[in-house]
Amino acid sequence: MKSKLILRTILAVIVGELALALLTTVAQGVIVQGVHWGISSTSDLIIGGVATLAAGVASGVLAVIIGGKGNFWPHIFLSMLIATETTYLIATDHIGNPLWFAILSALGLIAAVWMGFYIFRKK
Repeated sequence: MKSKLILRTILAVIVGELALALLTTVAQGVIVQGVHWGISSTSDLIIGGVATLAAGVASGVLAVIIGGKGNFWPHIFLSMLIATETTYLIATDHIGNPLWFAILSALGLIAAVWMGFYIFRKK
């Protein structure tokens, strides 16, 4: 039984991360042409930001569906991946936004993933 939980957790993390990457790309590269503080229009920041948060919620919901309602481990790993990627982008100077904007964006995305967990778990 424990091996089944581990496999579901691994699959939930992989699918959740792939969905997050795909949906945030759509949110920030297709719906609007990039989300950059000081460059993007206010409407692009709002639309891109809301679409990015929706991508996080969808990723969180997918992780719950695959990992199980009582399994929070996929969301912990997804949160760690978001934090690690953001840290890497900041350390290698690839953020293209003010530091505060990049950090708040990452924290918002982590919160959205957990929102997906709690929304779907309530059903």
